[in-house]
Amino acid sequence: MSLTAEYDAFADVYEIWTATAPVTARNLPFYVDAYRETPGLVAELGVGDGRIAIEAAKAGKPVTGVDASSQMLQRCRARAQAAGVLDQLTLIHADFRDFNLPQPAELISIPFHSIGHLVTIDDKRGGLRHIYGQLATGGRLIFDHFVFDLEAARSRYGVANLRAEYTNPETGRDTLLWVTSRYESETQRIRIITWTDEIDGVGVMVRRQYRRLTFSWLEPAQTRALLEETGFEIDALYGDFDHSPFSDDSPEQIWVARRPLEERRSTSS
Repeated sequence: MSLTAEYDAFADVYEIWTATAPVTARNLPFYVDAYRETPGLVAELGVGDGRIAIEAAKAGKPVTGVDASSQMLQRCRARAQAAGVLDQLTLIHADFRDFNLPQPAELISIPFHSIGHLVTIDDKRGGLRHIYGQLATGGRLIFDHFVFDLEAARSRYGVANLRAEYTNPETGRDTLLWVTSRYESETQRIRIITWTDEIDGVGVMVRRQYRRLTFSWLEPAQTRALLEETGFEIDALYGDFDHSPFSDDSPEQIWVARRPLEERRSTSS
């Protein structure tokens, strides 16, 4: 199943998924502040249902959102319309590796670990090269990725966890969202399997639906090497969304990289 098809199938639980991820409360103000502080075009890759972009738009900052899933973009439009900021968003249906912006961006972001959806090193390299070409000289790329703990992952391998309990707005039924993951250390891939159980008034499961996502992880040294190989200058590496320095105990690797200004100088000379 392609990434587009995976996220089309995942769209109906995405809002619950993000609401129950502890990192989203921390990454929201970090990205909204970065967007608001950027004077030119801001583009968010993997915009999803607009959780971050809509908050920036409500604060007065227009955002261009890119996503490979048409279902996610439909939900983003609906949420932006309800928030009264649809005119502040430009939405593009495209992959990270082939999107085209209306003008070079001053900031491109990839929030919520979404670079991991480019599952191979070659995919990530191709994505970063394309992003580089969509930035203005001096423009920044900001993205985050978790710090993967293989031993902790092995302890959770194949274990089903209850992610959320909620009422399905379409059916009115109580719904349980479950998740389990499989890890491939050789390829650094994660197979995330989620399913929802809808329960009737007497506690009988009346519907189960499975969804699958393919993901990957990067070690910090790999990330640095890819950024440098694709031409970026690295401005900062944070260990969390409070801008704390990266260390061996950091839960996140948050990269701020830049298309070098030297290109501007050499072009004008």
